[in-house]
Amino acid sequence: MTLPTLRASLFFFGALTTLLLGGCMGVPGVGVPRPGGLAAAQTRQIQVMGGPDMANLFKKQQLMQELMTNPDLPAWHDQRQKITMAVGDRVFDKSFDEVYEGMIIALATLGSRVNNMDRTSGYITGSIPDLGPERNLQLQQESLAEYARIKGYPDSVLQSQGPRDVNLGASQGMMSRMGGSGLTLTMVRQSARQTKVKLRFDNVYYPTTEQELYRNVWTAVDKQMFLDKALDH
Repeated sequence: MTLPTLRASLFFFGALTTLLLGGCMGVPGVGVPRPGGLAAAQTRQIQVMGGPDMANLFKKQQLMQELMTNPDLPAWHDQRQKITMAVGDRVFDKSFDEVYEGMIIALATLGSRVNNMDRTSGYITGSIPDLGPERNLQLQQESLAEYARIKGYPDSVLQSQGPRDVNLGASQGMMSRMGGSGLTLTMVRQSARQTKVKLRFDNVYYPTTEQELYRNVWTAVDKQMFLDKALDH
């Protein structure tokens, strides 16, 4: 789903809510209340027609807006800081050029598209490595559930109520793309045979995702370094 489509979805559900509430509350030109519990009857009619529960719809709209405007959480930020300090930097007993070439190849094997690279400065930027559709979906669901729980939303807000329901997965899945997710590599020559690499992920909010990305990248780099060493011999 593209950003304009997602904004259109938000507008649609906002308009739908206003229209339905207007019918229940008697907004002029939209609906006129009548005795006998018309609001309850209209709500039941909406549900019979396959529409979502209004209270749940309100919560889902609110959650979607929070995801779009503030996808990060203080607890997540603190966890990511610890992960970065623990595994974000590596020192390789190889020349700068060997590490530079190894990093480029390793990223390519992970499906990361290199956007910018400058051998002189040792600076590389690229897209987030692909963890695979199944794992991506699993992490998306886990992060959405944890985000909703920390924000105090009930479990019911994550349950689907049919095709007319708000697609939280789509909005949550767009958080990283909207924020310009990617990776940044900075390589520094420590000596003729030693190179330090700093790896950082931009706008990756869920700590488990960041941890897995670090593990995958460093594993791919180690494999590439091993292959390079074997070829040298």
